[in-house]
Amino acid sequence: MIALYFLALFSLSQSANLVRLAQAPPDVIGFWRLLAASVLILPFAFKKRQELPAFRLGNYAWPALSSVFFFGHLWTYVYSAQHTTIAHCMIIFATNPLFTSLGAAYFFKDAFPRRLVAAYILAFIGLYFLLSQSISGKMGSIDGDISALISGILFAGYILTGKKSRQAFTNTHYTFVIYLLTALLFGINGASSGKDFIHYPPIMWACVVILVLMPTLLGHSLFSYLMKFMNIGLMTCGKLIEPLLSAVVAYYLFNETLNEWTVLSFIFMGIALIVLFWPEIKLQWKRGIPGFRRPPTAL
Repeated sequence: MIALYFLALFSLSQSANLVRLAQAPPDVIGFWRLLAASVLILPFAFKKRQELPAFRLGNYAWPALSSVFFFGHLWTYVYSAQHTTIAHCMIIFATNPLFTSLGAAYFFKDAFPRRLVAAYILAFIGLYFLLSQSISGKMGSIDGDISALISGILFAGYILTGKKSRQAFTNTHYTFVIYLLTALLFGINGASSGKDFIHYPPIMWACVVILVLMPTLLGHSLFSYLMKFMNIGLMTCGKLIEPLLSAVVAYYLFNETLNEWTVLSFIFMGIALIVLFWPEIKLQWKRGIPGFRRPPTAL
């Protein structure tokens, strides 16, 4: 079970490395990645087509808005991965739960705990360490770093609108609709700017295939499956190692190294997220210190 958990984390952590390795425009990578994913999900969505909401504007307005946020998130994420270091991209993007919590408090009237203020202070200290390195030209790029921050904010918008969308859609139908609409947005945006969607070297196509199989399908599917058996609070904390997993692979692929400021930033960001999720972590820890339950022996 723990091995599956780390496989899920590793799969989710490699998106930035794969889009850097692909070296194709964000629109091209996003279009083919999400089109392929939606085609793979189509049989499961079609099987339960009777559960799909009626095709009316009111039913599809929230998924449409969610796909716009998802498109913006993925575009800026790919841009960041290709214009700053992988460590900077991953660590800055990891601030997205803070923006999600802030949005939930504003739009859904969720409680705004005092610990959220402390989490923001810690996170912005971590951001300062990274951005100061980019501004001084020592490591990273200010354009790529800001793009990662925008990606995190847009991802929070995608999560919040997705919460609203799931009031009418099942997870399978929501995922299919979002992937298909977002693929269309990438296609329209790329075509309008004259992007070539076909003529790329084999490495680009290989990266797209791996992106579909690993982060898009394997990573998210495994993480969702393990939530039935593992301690959710500990799983959330475990995601803090994703930037490190990305950075290790980036060292071997792109010869990227970490300096002391990047490590300090990671520490502050990690503490900020632990502060944010502390009540859930504490509750889940009390319920089961080992962090997981034995899965069923038979289906």
